[in-house]
Amino acid sequence: MSKKLKYIINKPSSNQNNLKVIFLLHGYGSNEEDLYSLKEIIPSNYVIISFRAPITIGFNSYAWYSINFENNIDRWIDLDEAINSKNIVINDILLHLKDLEIVNERVYILGFSQGAILSWSIGIEHPDLIKNIIPLSGFYHPEITSNNLNFKFRLNCFSSHGINDEVIPIDWARRGIQILDKKNINIEFNEYQSGHEISKENLRDVIKWLNKN
Repeated sequence: MSKKLKYIINKPSSNQNNLKVIFLLHGYGSNEEDLYSLKEIIPSNYVIISFRAPITIGFNSYAWYSINFENNIDRWIDLDEAINSKNIVINDILLHLKDLEIVNERVYILGFSQGAILSWSIGIEHPDLIKNIIPLSGFYHPEITSNNLNFKFRLNCFSSHGINDEVIPIDWARRGIQILDKKNINIEFNEYQSGHEISKENLRDVIKWLNKN
């Protein structure tokens, strides 16, 4: 196997006793540079790996899967492309973790928008691989998620959504949280007076969560 996604990586400048790794999955139409800017505030003991989605939709603009913004939640995304991207991300995470020699208790995924949707799916399917997920401004999509949550491993999650989100309605996020509350997941879900974005308050709470998990 070989890595399939382009990425950028930031490693701590000095040896850390509690080394962790966080994978970043950007949103639709963005690229690996977007969330990578968070390296300035993510705790210093994290290796940061930011992936570029595999589908080109414009200059320096990429997607994990196609979206039909006119459809409702059940037909909003291209399921085949989403599942294919999910499998590619899992493949590359495994290879990066092999290189870094890091185990699941110290592995995180942070995703925004459609990257958040993939984060939910990957974390739920592979709590033995990914211990902590941070899906921001996305929602849980059961049709791209294999229902094989391993109850020997408890998934930790910080999720958030803007009340005024005009891209992904907050009701979609709330519906997913209600479903997942019944599963073996420790979820902290926060809502903010914001749109389809990561507000300063939201970002502050993400960093606080990272520092305690």
